[in-house]
Amino acid sequence: MPEKVVAPSYVEIVPDKPVERFLRMFILSPRPVENLVLISPIMGMLRGGVSVSLNRVVDKINRERIRTYVITNEPSPDHTSHIQAMAILKQSRFTEIRYNESLHAKVYICQYRDGGFALLGSGNLTETSIQRRIEIGMLIFRHGKGIPLFHELSRWGLERLRYVSGSKLVKRMIPRR
Repeated sequence: MPEKVVAPSYVEIVPDKPVERFLRMFILSPRPVENLVLISPIMGMLRGGVSVSLNRVVDKINRERIRTYVITNEPSPDHTSHIQAMAILKQSRFTEIRYNESLHAKVYICQYRDGGFALLGSGNLTETSIQRRIEIGMLIFRHGKGIPLFHELSRWGLERLRYVSGSKLVKRMIPRR
C-alpha cells in the first residue's frame, strides 16, 4: 500500500470547488486585505448555487478599499456572464483591469500586510467551473516555507503578467484618498 503523503502546513490541496473556497476565505477574512489578484481567462457573476457572488466580492472590495488587480481575456459576445462580470468590476474605483488574450492561467491571491493566501489551480472564476467541472487547486499560505512560493506567485501576477507583452490596460484604479 502506498504511503500517504502529508502536505506541509503552508500548502493545502483543494479537490472540491477550489475557487469557491478561495472566495469564501477572502469574504470571511477578518484581517485587512491589502491586495486582491484575480487571474482567470473567464469570469462570471457567480449567482446560482455558488456561496459567494461576484457582487459580494465587489462589495467587500469597495467597503474595505482593497486594491484589486484583474487579468482576464477580453469578454466575447458568447460569454454574457463575463461581460456582466467585467461591467461590475469596472464600477469599482479600487480595481485595475487588464485583458490578455493569451491568458490560460488561473491564480487568485489575497495579500495581507503580514500574511495571505494564494490559489493556483485549474478553475475559472465562473459558476460552471464551480458547479459542474472537476477542478483542483493548491492553496499556498504565506507563512513558514510558503513565504517564497507566495511571493513568487504575487510577483508573477502583480508585476510580470500585468506588464507582459499582450496585457492591455482597460481600466485604471483610482488611488485611495
